[in-house]
Amino acid sequence: MSIADVLCGSRRWHVETGDALEVLRTMPAGCVQTCATSPPYYALRDYGIAGQIGLESTPEEYVAKMVSVFAEVRRVLRDDGTLWLNMGDSYASGEVGRHDARSPRAKEFGCVQMDGARQSHRPNTGLKPKDLLGMPWRVAFALQQDGWYLRSDIIWHKPSPMPESVRDRPTKAHEYLFLLAKRPRYFYDGEAIREAGESPEISPQQYALKLETTSEAWYQRVDGRHANDGFKSGNHRGGWVPPGGRNKRSVWVVTSEPYPEAHFATFPEALVEPCILAGTSAHGCCPTCGAPWRRMMERKFYGDCRAGLRDQDGVTGKHLWRGLKDAPGGYESPITTGWQPSCHCPAALPVPCVVLDPFAGSGTTLAVALRHGRRALGVELNPAYVALAAKRIGAQVEKTTLLDWAETAPVQRDLFTAEDAS
Repeated sequence: MSIADVLCGSRRWHVETGDALEVLRTMPAGCVQTCATSPPYYALRDYGIAGQIGLESTPEEYVAKMVSVFAEVRRVLRDDGTLWLNMGDSYASGEVGRHDARSPRAKEFGCVQMDGARQSHRPNTGLKPKDLLGMPWRVAFALQQDGWYLRSDIIWHKPSPMPESVRDRPTKAHEYLFLLAKRPRYFYDGEAIREAGESPEISPQQYALKLETTSEAWYQRVDGRHANDGFKSGNHRGGWVPPGGRNKRSVWVVTSEPYPEAHFATFPEALVEPCILAGTSAHGCCPTCGAPWRRMMERKFYGDCRAGLRDQDGVTGKHLWRGLKDAPGGYESPITTGWQPSCHCPAALPVPCVVLDPFAGSGTTLAVALRHGRRALGVELNPAYVALAAKRIGAQVEKTTLLDWAETAPVQRDLFTAEDAS
């Protein structure tokens, strides 16, 4: 198998052994729809392999390396492609690499902890001891300066974070996930990751009642007035999601997922899944130019939710009306009615989109991509991890060709018309 086999559609996945930067340079431009990855964090672990990223002598060198790698990622992405980048932080001294590196699996994979006297590579951060390095934002701003569009900072909230022995600061329970784009306009399927709501069959009166009853939790009476206007701040639903769902929020609660074959908690599948679903088309892409197919949407209206609220007496009724007066005269439920190509190539059945992970590790991104019908490309420096990723993917995905994918996919053939292709 090779990268070319995946790109031409004869194979579903491939993990290339080698340095991410060098392998990316061999790939053609514009061949990937999205990239979801979690590179080695700075000054965290020594994986015991030459050429590894994360052991640079200064934060500036690490950032420069990240900029170089992701400049190549930008080249291999389509112009409407996206990058989903997960990064954690570390400290100038005293806390880097303390967790998990003593385990038997760590020794098997050549992972060496980097704290205290055992530290084999003490970085020269130029900062005071105990200073937070701020590496995720350093990298994000450097990528922005290099030409990427920094579109969103997503908080990965960990309900069960790694225990820490520190007593002079809060226990870290989050990491960052950055959404970056190559161009101002890019493919983003927000409907694929829309947060679920109540039944779309709920009546307008029930909807209004929900607004009225759940909004009270967001208010406090101060001198006969409400302390804040929950409607204007967007909190008027009191945590209740309206019918049809709502746009994905920027705080994702995802529990860390230990993988028994790996030596530490890996990139969680639940974290990478929304990235792949939003960054690639579920219906595939054009086999000629790679342009993703887009949803054909219809919005169904459910009457006037404000009916009966205009003339209500009392503070709650007034605030309900004030919060809804600029809204449409009802609520809508988005419905996908079909798919259509976004290019002008001759009509042809779509093929699966390509997902890239230049730091594949144990193959989490690739496994999730394949599970959702995408093609998957990975690059990994450590041969032990390449074998692990192959084992992991092979356990859940059959290694078959993709030649019959378009025949088995839910293609709506009435969309394949001369008018659509023109």
